[in-house]
Amino acid sequence: MSIESTILGLIFNVDNWAKKPFIDLRGKFPGVKDEYDITFCDENPVVCKADLHYPKEKEGKLPVLLNIHGGGWIIGDKSNSTSYCLQIADAGFFVMNINYGMPEKIANPLFNSVDPKETHSADWLWPYPIQTHFKAMKWLEENAEKYNLDLSKVFVSGDSAGSHMAGVVAACFCDDNYANSLGVEKPSFVPKGYVLNCGIYRVSIYEHIPIGRAMMQRFTGYKNIKECPLYAELNPMPYLNEKAGNVLVCKGQFDVMTLLQSDMMKKRLDNVGAKADMYVGRGFPLATFHDFMFLTFTKHSKDCMKYTADWLNRKAAE
Repeated sequence: MSIESTILGLIFNVDNWAKKPFIDLRGKFPGVKDEYDITFCDENPVVCKADLHYPKEKEGKLPVLLNIHGGGWIIGDKSNSTSYCLQIADAGFFVMNINYGMPEKIANPLFNSVDPKETHSADWLWPYPIQTHFKAMKWLEENAEKYNLDLSKVFVSGDSAGSHMAGVVAACFCDDNYANSLGVEKPSFVPKGYVLNCGIYRVSIYEHIPIGRAMMQRFTGYKNIKECPLYAELNPMPYLNEKAGNVLVCKGQFDVMTLLQSDMMKKRLDNVGAKADMYVGRGFPLATFHDFMFLTFTKHSKDCMKYTADWLNRKAAE
């Protein structure tokens, strides 16, 4: 375990732990029903857990959002995205907020509430997390009738590393060869769109930054990242095309964590003919930083979440 990855893990976990009481919206949406820790894949019931949030009363079939939490690919938990998901559920969506496998835990056993030990193992490296995302989509397919889901209106979202993985999911639906190389099993439906929050997509840039390089080394299991057999596939952008459909790219104006990568993603989507929109958080400092939309106590977060919910409902209605 490198010094860089240890420092990174501590910083991420301290950040999640410290801000959680201030952004927690659980219990503040009486019209939303919650189901916690459902198992969406029996092959790995420890890792493949999800929280469900959906309207208690709504006529007709529900549009769907599948959410992937962030954490640099190496730490985190679905509970860190709960407040984000509750707001989308309150806007009329069935939200499935998932966990996935990550490398061995840093700073174990600290911060288990925001980074559970059981979701970490040396066996759950890239591209295993992507495979679990598709297992979650299979669960949606199998439970569509039970929850009255509209599988023609499925969206996938993520933040930070979760946004990268949402981009990988989009690329899998755009390019069959790419999907096959990652070993995913696609469902019968195709997502209608994606919400990419403060994402990292061209991960090769991180090779030149010590902490970023440490994340990639842990995620892939290779000290020399370029030796990873699926090194090229870490960057989903070359595999995206018009089949990506509707994409909302959200970023903070001065997000130093992502190094202008949201702009790169938006440009790529425009060039291939996808229907891409962008939301930029402005207003120094809280609206400009990484994952600013998760700071639920701020006006900037509320504005972004309203835009996101309206965008999702508008695209679902098309």
